[in-house]
Amino acid sequence: MSPNVAILSAAVAVLTLVLAIFGASWLNQRNIEKLLEQMEKRFDARFDVLLSEIKRLDQRIDSVERRLDRIERQLEAVFQPTQRRA
Repeated sequence: MSPNVAILSAAVAVLTLVLAIFGASWLNQRNIEKLLEQMEKRFDARFDVLLSEIKRLDQRIDSVERRLDRIERQLEAVFQPTQRRA
């Protein structure tokens, strides 16, 4: 084997190794991007569920506030202060 063939063969091997490394890195990056997109979708879904639960809780609190206001008005009507006669 001549030295020129050995050098050319080594250069092709190094170039192939570099291309394989960059190719693997590119494929890994695409896979990570897909995983991040899936995680973002899951996070959005959980966030939407959390927002709907907060809205439900807010509606229940509003309902309780209305009931307490009504009870307060009824108690004020029942227990009106009486005027003292001199």
